[in-house]
Amino acid sequence: MRYAVTRITPEVGGLPKVLAGIEASLTGKSLSGRLLGCFTAEIGVLNQILILQSYDEDAALAEDRSRALVDGSLFGAAEHFREFETTTYMPFDFVPPIEPGKHGPVYEIRVYGVKASGLKPTMDLWRDAVPERAKVSPLLGAMYAIDGSLPRFLHIWPFASLDERMAKRAESVERGIWPPKGGPAHLTSLSSAIYLPTAFSPLS
Repeated sequence: MRYAVTRITPEVGGLPKVLAGIEASLTGKSLSGRLLGCFTAEIGVLNQILILQSYDEDAALAEDRSRALVDGSLFGAAEHFREFETTTYMPFDFVPPIEPGKHGPVYEIRVYGVKASGLKPTMDLWRDAVPERAKVSPLLGAMYAIDGSLPRFLHIWPFASLDERMAKRAESVERGIWPPKGGPAHLTSLSSAIYLPTAFSPLS
């Protein structure tokens, strides 16, 4: 199992055109990957789009990516892109695969940079801490990058509202169950954005 996470920043005024191209591309049969989610940033980089796909085979992912780059299709809307990046991730082995469904509609997606020797200790700490933390609010996905800037990992937390997010995060900190004890010592950078699903996103 691999995840492909693509971030697209449209040109000013180009969001509707880019979303239309993405919908036509991802809901058709031109790509091998399974569409899990398509989101737009509510808090973070204004109008940024995030696409989450899963692949069972490396060859299928490589074929999709190569074809899109060579023919320039890039989800059918490349002429309206200002920035485009895509990263391949491997799931943490103790986190269940992401499945479509209604989990949000508020999705917090965080990316943490990790020290060179810090990925395995981080995963071990999360393995111990996530079960108790997930009783407060569920972890939808956690995965580490295998290309691009390394090492780093991404995690996804769904909430019913921004107010619920604040309350659940405060509860987990107050109870001392999150962040994992000793976890921050392995990190080099932190980023977070709030995303909302598009109308055609399987994750809603």
